[in-house]
Amino acid sequence: MNKKYLSIGLAAAVLVAMFAMALHDPLRFPGVSSAVTAVITPFAAAENTVGGWVDNTGKAMTTVETLQQENEQLQNEINELRYANLAMAEIYAENQRLRQLLNYKNANPDQQLAVARVLGRVPGDLRDSIYIDKGTEDGVQQDMAVVTVEGLVGLIDEAYSSSSKVKLVTSMRCNVGARILRANSRAVGIVTGRGSNSVPLLMEHLPREAEVLPGDVIVTSGYSENHPAGIVIGTVKDSSLDAAGLLRNATVEPAAVKNGIEEVFVVIWHQQDGNGK
Repeated sequence: MNKKYLSIGLAAAVLVAMFAMALHDPLRFPGVSSAVTAVITPFAAAENTVGGWVDNTGKAMTTVETLQQENEQLQNEINELRYANLAMAEIYAENQRLRQLLNYKNANPDQQLAVARVLGRVPGDLRDSIYIDKGTEDGVQQDMAVVTVEGLVGLIDEAYSSSSKVKLVTSMRCNVGARILRANSRAVGIVTGRGSNSVPLLMEHLPREAEVLPGDVIVTSGYSENHPAGIVIGTVKDSSLDAAGLLRNATVEPAAVKNGIEEVFVVIWHQQDGNGK
């Protein structure tokens, strides 16, 4: 048995030596070199294939990570542009509002106007009150008119040192002298709020024979010393006789009271004509 193993070992050693010499000097042992090449080539090819797959896989993973990073960067840039656009839109809207206020001020040189920002509204307040950032330190007093470019917002209800409470024209406590702005119908009455933005104002105490048409513009009469004539209150929706049939009433859609009011004017002073208007 030992002789058998010894013979096998010697044969193996001879083959290894021949393979080594063939690899070292293939021209001297062409036959052996061809045999060695035939044996080694599949393993070398397999090694190259596995190595190439590992290398390609690594490159693919690197590419995916790079694409993810670029995608995150692009998304961040898109978000920054979106925020910048929103900020620019807000600035543009504010500039438009301020331009309109400036135009209104320039169109009314007979009035001293104080620009005020709306601080907020009282939730659930049936009187529909808002607060503004101007008060007695700015010359604001009770019952002064509060307006926007669209028309009358309300009257000063309570004036504090640096802020004020405004009762909106829709408030049930707000009563304003008013007239119809039409050459052949200058009827005068009192406009009263009805406690809700969704309900039209009520213009009362009009003469029974007054001609009041849908679409007629209603403005302040100017009979009060606290606010000037000609401030738009709203437009007539319809009219009818009162319950007694002696006077005429009209419903009026307010022009300026709406959600989202941000800036207003307080009419601090106004020039009156000889008729007190």
